[in-house]
Amino acid sequence: MKCLIFFTCTLLVPVLLNAQTIDSVDVPKNIVYKYADAGTVYKAKNLLLKELSDSSTYSLSNGLTIVGPQLWYRYSKIAALSSIENGNVTVRFNNKAYPAKLLQEQDAFKKVWQQLINETKNEKLVIRKASNKELVYYWAVISFDIDEPLLILETVAHRYLFNFSPKDLKLVWIDEIPESMK
Repeated sequence: MKCLIFFTCTLLVPVLLNAQTIDSVDVPKNIVYKYADAGTVYKAKNLLLKELSDSSTYSLSNGLTIVGPQLWYRYSKIAALSSIENGNVTVRFNNKAYPAKLLQEQDAFKKVWQQLINETKNEKLVIRKASNKELVYYWAVISFDIDEPLLILETVAHRYLFNFSPKDLKLVWIDEIPESMK
């Protein structure tokens, strides 16, 4: 019995206490960042990969998903996406106002999501947690605490940001990390 207690205290407890720090994030001061359990982050990664495939069900939206200013800047120049009428919002970043889009209808979400599928098709995809600089950008454009799962999807040409609701794994925010934040 003493051997079992010794094993638990000396080997197992430190492993359990460090489980979150193994996949931790370098969170800058003054940013509120709430970790999700590893299982939730894993589920979000798998959902993202599944939904970026040709067998997408377009099920990552609960009816309200924001396309952040960096991604919307690029997407608003695409005719099929610029025709999305509702949901115009303004995001302030570095004391300037930038247009963004609040997707409120499933059809609008499908159009944006299909564009993401097209851009990531046949690409080598790397999904990871956000870096310090990426968190600085995201924190600057949002008005709420950051809850995981927050994932970065890297391709050769782009770094996309996906913030999921930890409650239902629906997308809250989609954006693109600016080149200046590398």
